[in-house]
Amino acid sequence: MTNHQHNASKFASSLTVSRRHFMMGAAGLAAVAGFGIRPAAAARDVAFLGWEGYDLAFKSTDLLGKAGVNMQPTYISAIEDIITKLRGGGIGSIDLTTLIYQYVSFCGQSDLLGAIDESLVPNLSAMHPRVKALDKFLRVDDKLYGVPFTFSAIPLLYNPDLVEEPKSWLDLLKPEYKGKVVGYPDVMSMIVTWSKVANGLEDPSRMTREQLDKTVELMIKVKQNSRTIPSSLGEISDMFSRKEIVMGMGWEPMIKWAGDKGVNLKIASPKEGTFAYFDTVNIAKDAPNRELDHALINWGLSAENQKTFAEGNILGIVNQDAMKAVTDKTVAGIYHFDDLDAYFADKFLPGMFPLEQEGEFVTWDDVLGAFESYQRA
Repeated sequence: MTNHQHNASKFASSLTVSRRHFMMGAAGLAAVAGFGIRPAAAARDVAFLGWEGYDLAFKSTDLLGKAGVNMQPTYISAIEDIITKLRGGGIGSIDLTTLIYQYVSFCGQSDLLGAIDESLVPNLSAMHPRVKALDKFLRVDDKLYGVPFTFSAIPLLYNPDLVEEPKSWLDLLKPEYKGKVVGYPDVMSMIVTWSKVANGLEDPSRMTREQLDKTVELMIKVKQNSRTIPSSLGEISDMFSRKEIVMGMGWEPMIKWAGDKGVNLKIASPKEGTFAYFDTVNIAKDAPNRELDHALINWGLSAENQKTFAEGNILGIVNQDAMKAVTDKTVAGIYHFDDLDAYFADKFLPGMFPLEQEGEFVTWDDVLGAFESYQRA
């Protein structure tokens, strides 16, 4: 479906959406957005706002053609771009967005998204039961604001030709691997992974200040043992491909990317667990093509299109029939399409950090501040 260029740059910049981005009014954010929504070529064109390549998952030329419109994509470099653009004048002009599951309920509560009419998306019935369990993250007042369409994780990758399989994330700190390991460029992935290691929390998004400090201390140790601080997933993949690193935080598609260059990568199962996540498709508030948007989402969830998406992007999918139809052994093997519970057996899916103070727990702004301390260390 794509050439993976969007995947390689997906985490090129960190998740830095502060409470201000969620709560700030449109007038305020319009002044700081820095860029606007590209005007649609026609008044009724479907405006897509999300990761490059994700638009193709919902771009039905048949449905768009019958409606007499095109899809006009605007690509993001970080999740914060979606919040900023919606707050900065995008409401009423944007149709579809692609938010990570942790942001959906907050965006729904913040009146940035429109509720999805489930009766207009019959392919929801083909969704794997494991995926349906995500509803708690995607509903506000029992209304659905996000539809999962793909999943993946931030696994501990290693080169079995150069090193034995690591059993713990702490193996990245071993002296013999100094300069041969790497962390991750994303706030959420670093914080929740290393909080799991430092504190053993069931849900790392519920941390005290002391636990956050312990997490950052451990992250700094990882940084000190790393070859570099990567700026993107493409950079991590290239380091694996050049055999500059033997293990590190990665992304499942890297197995294929490195494999295409003759480098063998495997996924470890660290005892502390691995952060997994779902990306969702959403309909923006006051979307100009609500009925068509629903039809495009339903089309994107069909078995045929989900199969194409999985094999073209080396990513997990949610349609049960599509899972059975995937013939690419690498993709089917990575995501255990024959037994999804096996895939998630060593994974954890944390919630979102509180935007407002909740008892002893740190807020998302606290986390962003702590991550900046890590970056400066």
